Amino acid sequence: MAASGAEAQNTEIPESRSHRTRFIIIAVVVLLALFAMIWAAFGENTRYFLTVSEFNDKQAVQEIQDGQMVRVSGKLVEGTFDRPEKSTVSRFQITDKEGTNSGSAMLLATYDGVLPDLFFNPYSEIILEGSYNGEGVFHASEILVKCPSKYRDLDEQLEEQPGYGTST
Repeated sequence: MAASGAEAQNTEIPESRSHRTRFIIIAVVVLLALFAMIWAAFGENTRYFLTVSEFNDKQAVQEIQDGQMVRVSGKLVEGTFDRPEKSTVSRFQITDKEGTNSGSAMLLATYDGVLPDLFFNPYSEIILEGSYNGEGVFHASEILVKCPSKYRDLDEQLEEQPGYGTST
């Protein structure tokens, strides 16, 4: 009888280990499947954006391939927007947000579609998502406009305009 009691103990140990091993294997498979779903869902959407200077630098050393989807951030260069009458295709230039002087890096872009409301706001940051064709033109497939981070009332904006407040 003593021998049968020892055999009973030996059979219980492998059985509990097999349950634990099975649980660990199932948990690992579930975690891997969950990770794969998250990667598939967010992998393309986690593309960060480059400034115009960064984009020009990467394009110059050919880190950005023709047709590769990228995001570029900047501000609209005043006076560069052009859209032919009865057309939805726009041509414009953006520059780094740090400066809009003639020494700033600029990028010529096109977009076919309706522009966001704040596109022409001089304080808004514009994010273009699209591809570069290697011919000097960035073709935006989507335009996002970030609202200005600082509220400025109309009086402040008018005071900054040249000639405001001077009587003639």
